[in-house]
Amino acid sequence: NEQNSTWWLRDGDFLRLKSIEFGYTLPEINNGTFNGINTRFYFTGLNLLNFSKFDLWDPEMAGNGLGYPPQKVYNLGMQINF
Repeated sequence: NEQNSTWWLRDGDFLRLKSIEFGYTLPEINNGTFNGINTRFYFTGLNLLNFSKFDLWDPEMAGNGLGYPPQKVYNLGMQINF
């Protein structure tokens, strides 16, 4: 059987939120002992969302999907400068 077929073809369209960062810097404290302290809170994330019609494995993984899928990474932190 050498007839062309689309039986094994899948829709590979996808939309991915690859990275995001949110941060907030508190107003500087100017009172006595804690004079001039800057504080920043932040959140960063990698590979957070993936929208795809293809449900078997990650659409960026080529071949048969036996590779290791991309990890989701979340970071929450605080920076204090004084």
